[in-house]
Amino acid sequence: MATKRIELKQCSVVFNEDDHTYYLPEKDKYLSGITGMLERQLFPDTYAGIPEAIIRQAAEYGKEVHQSIEDFDMNWENDGTQEVVDYISLTTEQGLVHETSEYLITDNENFASLIDKVYRVDDDTFDIGDIKTYGVMTPEKREKARWQLSVYSYLFELQNKKAKVRRIFILHIRNKAKKDGTFDHISEFIELVRIPSEIVKELLLADSKGEQFSNPYAIPEDIKSQESIIRNLIQAKTDAETRLNSIKARILSLMEANDVKSWATETMRITRKLPTTMGIKTKRAQC
Repeated sequence: MATKRIELKQCSVVFNEDDHTYYLPEKDKYLSGITGMLERQLFPDTYAGIPEAIIRQAAEYGKEVHQSIEDFDMNWENDGTQEVVDYISLTTEQGLVHETSEYLITDNENFASLIDKVYRVDDDTFDIGDIKTYGVMTPEKREKARWQLSVYSYLFELQNKKAKVRRIFILHIRNKAKKDGTFDHISEFIELVRIPSEIVKELLLADSKGEQFSNPYAIPEDIKSQESIIRNLIQAKTDAETRLNSIKARILSLMEANDVKSWATETMRITRKLPTTMGIKTKRAQC
């Protein structure tokens, strides 16, 4: 039996771009955006220490890139920018078929958001992507995007009952001029592992109740509390290996100079393995 083609449902939430709010008319209620929720619950230090001017410039650049790409996807208007060229290349390489942009999703209770890109795979299956214009894709930014797109996927499937999300991914696109006249050029496709819907539901429920969500992927506190110890041990290991290599190099040099094949003490044997390596054996260790 053939699968019936799913047409995406449009929700009644009203998005106000000026103040970035989501309003649900039938309940006379403003809903929380997903980005703000994630910053409350999981990523409170996203912009810590970054000057407001830098944040504003990055947001303006990101908005310009999003608009250029949306004009291409929705209206087939190519403004000739490198970012659009890279977007076309990435989507072609991945076989992405654009379905819609800025798709509004909601649970009709507490949350709403806009999905950057929805691509159709077949009659009932879709891919969800997000365009990022960061200069550096840090592990935290990648993890935040993973949560963001996982929540989007959950709400997308909630809104479109028989639809399935196959993949979630970042389209990391950037071509920003630098002070030296060169360009910071990035064009990469980053597939992410979706967080299970059960965990997403726990996150949304906790936030809707005003409670703090317990992140199952967070580093355990007993490990986190030993961070300085771990760093010191790693540094001590590095220092010890550097010192040992220096001593071994000195020994090897002396053995070669004197054409000695082996040295021994009561507790250690040093053997030169031709042409330029050596082994050291002790009663407790070997290297």
